[in-house]
Order: sequence, then structure tokens, then C-alpha cells
Amino acid sequence: MTPECTTPGSGWFAVLPDCDRARAAAAVLGATATRIVEHASGRPWLVGRWADEEMAVATVGDARVAVVGPSPLTAPRLAALVRGDDALGSLDRIGSGPTGGCHLLASQSGRLRSQGTASGLRRLFSARVAGVVVACDRADVLATALDAGIDERLVALRLMDPLIPHPLAERPLWRGVSAVPAGTALLTDTVGNARTRRWWQTPEPELPLDEGAELLAEALADAVAVRTAGGGTISSDLSGGLDSTSLCFLAARGPARLLALTLTGADPANDDLAWARRAAEHLRDTDHHVLPMAELPPHYTGVLRAGEGVDEPFTGARVRAPFAETARRLAGLGSRLHLSGEGADQILSARPPYLHSTFRTRPRTALTHLRATVSAQRWHLLPTLRALADRRSYGRWLADTARDLSPVLALDGSPALGWQLLRPQLPPWASPDAAAAVRELLWQTALEAEPLAPTRGQHEALWSVHNGTRLARQLARVTSEAGLPTHHPFYDDRVIEAALSVRLHERTTPFAYKPLLVRAMREAVPAELLARRTKGEYSAEMRSGLRTRRADLAELLDRPLLATLGLVDADALRRACLSMFPPRLSPVTLEATLAVETWLRAHSGPTAATPALGSEAAA
Repeated sequence: MTPECTTPGSGWFAVLPDCDRARAAAAVLGATATRIVEHASGRPWLVGRWADEEMAVATVGDARVAVVGPSPLTAPRLAALVRGDDALGSLDRIGSGPTGGCHLLASQSGRLRSQGTASGLRRLFSARVAGVVVACDRADVLATALDAGIDERLVALRLMDPLIPHPLAERPLWRGVSAVPAGTALLTDTVGNARTRRWWQTPEPELPLDEGAELLAEALADAVAVRTAGGGTISSDLSGGLDSTSLCFLAARGPARLLALTLTGADPANDDLAWARRAAEHLRDTDHHVLPMAELPPHYTGVLRAGEGVDEPFTGARVRAPFAETARRLAGLGSRLHLSGEGADQILSARPPYLHSTFRTRPRTALTHLRATVSAQRWHLLPTLRALADRRSYGRWLADTARDLSPVLALDGSPALGWQLLRPQLPPWASPDAAAAVRELLWQTALEAEPLAPTRGQHEALWSVHNGTRLARQLARVTSEAGLPTHHPFYDDRVIEAALSVRLHERTTPFAYKPLLVRAMREAVPAELLARRTKGEYSAEMRSGLRTRRADLAELLDRPLLATLGLVDADALRRACLSMFPPRLSPVTLEATLAVETWLRAHSGPTAATPALGSEAAA
């Protein structure tokens, strides 16, 4: 079969069992595939579409091992890491190195092991196709193979985004398609049945800041080096903030030519450009490009088609067009990949639930931090003390949240000390039927739900990572389809492990900004640049885009499918959207609903977009 060239990150792959029963599934999934890798038996193992540089496959006796994604491992180097008598177990050793965040796949003697990353950025899904369990990195590919219907209960749940509690946020919206949980491997036997096994554990936050900073510095440098090793030209964000500035200085050490990109917005108080120019003065062999956001498509451009080509509702829909245009421009300048600083906020700063955990191990430190947080966030004192004393398990907390799904308004004085930053909530335009469906899902899940970590602070940190990677995964696909893959070094597993290993009260403090990153980068980044305490803000572009695209939004909400399903009050939703957001309600609340509506339009009924299995644009 003739290989088809694609941009890395814009294709898909599926993993087939090594048995005769898998032939029918191979016929369905292989019909539109342009590449096939075989088991030692000669049966199809991997089918799909991917770029030449995106996959390395090693053969050791009857074993096959593949790495999919950014990796320093060539086929010979990969083969050297494979134990001939235990190829499946070799994935543990391969994954412990600086792989760059990859899918790892192994086949030997009819048994398979398939896994994504602990962060959730590289995901896997599974479904029983023609009688055998098939894994795939795209849920919509499996849904197409099954001709699967959409679960309306899970559609209602997505109205909560980004506050969907673990593990519900991982669930695909199609019936018959399941998620392989992040940090878990799918183990397939010789007859095409499968089970999951956890291969990654959340680290205990027990390292002092200095020790953790050394680990973070090494892991982040390795993560960036994986991307620069191929030479050529790469690009990177350079907002002037600590996160992107650190990436630029690390990338400048490598063999690749660096293009540093600074976006400028309409807000005169935004000081990103000033800090970016200060950084660029120290990056003398780097080309610094400044791109005014006014030259990009406005936010919400193309909102009517924002659900196409993504396998779950896409809360980044409003920035899809500007991201794609930026990717095209950078690719036109010769960049082969782009580095994003996304993920740093999630791993470098524990959010307020860390106070609940710290109070139980270091009460004096926790109270000092709590006083500063209460003052800054304007929390009410008595509710804060009650929240601090709360000892409910994760399952009990999850069940209790189902009692009140009303939206939390900004600045209402409620403390954020639960198992996630804010409790699960539905928008005010959600219907009683939607609320009933979500309550049922929460109660059912609470019966067996286990947290991501034993304590609230560490659970919330990893929950926010999984939330962030769901969005980053879709944005990376948007830029890949525009010709430039986006990489997220802060979401590499080794980087996450290093950051989450640091004591919560040292990783985060009300009295210093990102102390862990500042300590880790003190030998790589000039001290004056590590002193920044501000952060650029781009809400003016969001509001301008809403005004510019009001006609599109009015068309979208004229007869919303969500209302047809009985999940929203159409009139209330239209009023909220066309009045430029209800007061004190987060804009993300409306964006989640728009994401679900546009996704439904792309994947429901005769007007649905061609799914990923049969379309290069969607694949």
C-alpha cells in the first residue's frame, strides 16, 4: 500500500488483535487506512494514517514494539531496549526515558500491550469491533466502525465542562466506545479480549523544593531536547511569561533554528510584548516574530463548523481559526513543530485544595497560607473553616455534589477546598431533564469512584492536568491539520512526575510566583526574566469576537439540537449568548454549551461531517 504523507498529529492509528477473529475488524478499519504494520504472524497489527517520522517500529524475534509520537528513539535504538522474552514488559523501561510523550505499543506471541501517556495528552480508546477489542487513538474512528449512536446522558454531562469530575470527563460520547484511562495500559489476549492494568502511579508530594527543582530542570530540558534534536527550524511561544520564556531558552541550546512568536492583543495593560522583547535580547541567535492578534481571524470565526474533525466537544472552538492561521504562518516560515507553554500552570502551581491537604501535615504553614488566600479571594470565614474540617471521601463528596448543580457565581465568597477547584455545576439554561441525567451519572459513578491521589491537593492537580490535556489534544490537532504540529513539553510524563513530586506548600505559596519553575530555571534563564509576576490577558479579543460573530451565533442557536434533545432551554440560552454573557457567570460556561452544540451538529444526523475514518480533513 502506498504511504500517504500527512502532518504529524493529523492522522490516526488502530491496534488489532493477533488472531483470525480480527480479520473482519481489520477489513472495516483498514478500508481507508494508508499504512499497515503486521504482527509477526503476518496479520495486521497497526492500521491507519500517519507521517513517516511519527512512528518507529522495532522487530526483535517474534516481538514488535512501536513508539508513536515525538521520540529520540529510532528503530535500532528502540530494538536495543526490547527484551526478547518480554516485549510487553519492556514498555515500562522505554516509557521511563525522555520519550517526549508517546503512545507505546507492543505485540508478542499473540498478546498485545497498548498505552497512551499518564497526562492524557496521548489517549487511547477501545471498542469491540466484529467480535474483538480494537484500540485506537481516536474515538470517532471507532464510532464510525461501529456506526455507534450518541449517549444523550453524556451529552448533558458535557454542559459541565471544564468541571466534569473524574473519571467521567474521560468517557467518549458514543455508545460502545470506552476510554483507556490515562496511565493505564490495554492488555489484549490471543483471542481478542482485553483488560486494563495501571502502569503509572501519582507521585507522592514529598520532595523539598531544591531537590524537586533539579529533577524538573533535567526533565524539562530533556523534553525540549527531544523536539530540537531533529534540527531544522522550530518555533515556540514567547509571551514573556515564565513558562514560554523557559522553553525558548532551553530550545535555544539545541541544534534547531528557533523562531520565537509573541502575540500582541488589544489590552493596553498587557505587558507581554515588553517582557518578550527583554527575553529576545538575550536570545541572540533566535528570530523574534511579533504578530498582532488583529491580523488573525477574530475569535469565534467559523464557530458554526467548530465541531468538525474533533472526537469530543471542543471548548477551544472560539480560538480554532486564529490558532490554525498562526500555525499556517509559522509553517510558511519553515517551522516543523511549535512549542507551547500550556500545561505549566497545571503542574507548577497547586490550586487552593492544596490547603486542605497541607493543613493535615503542616497545620502552621497551612494557616499562614490560608490567611493570605482568604484575604486575596475574599472567602467567607465560617464556610472556609467548615470546608477545611471536611473529611468526606471522594465518593461521598461526588455523590453529595449531585444535590446542587446550580452555577457558582463569581466572587460569591465560597471557599475552593473540595476535591476539585469548583464543584460540578450546570449552566442556568440546562433543562430539568439534563440535570436529572447528570445526577444519575454522578450517583452511579460515586459508588465505585476512586480519586486520582489520596489527598485533595494532589488529586486536584492531576485532575487539572487531565482537563488541560483534553483541550491541548484538540488544539494540537487543529494546528497539525493546518500544517504545524504543536508540542507541549510541560505535559510530558517525566516533567509532570518531577513537578508533582514536590511538597504542595513549596510548589505553591501565596507569597511567590511559581517558585518551583523559578528555582529550576535559574541556571538557564536570566534572573531578571524570572522576576516577572504579571500575566497577559486576552478577554478583549473574546468580547470583540463575540460582537463580530453575533450573526453566526444567532444562526447556531436559532434551533439548537440541544433543545431538540430536551437538554437546554433554547430561549434562555439565546438570551445568555446574544447579551454577551450573564453577569458574574464565567464565559467558559457558555463556551462549553457552544462546544457541545457545534459537536452535535457535526456528528448527528444526515448533516453530520464525514467522520475521521473516511476523511483526511477529519483524520
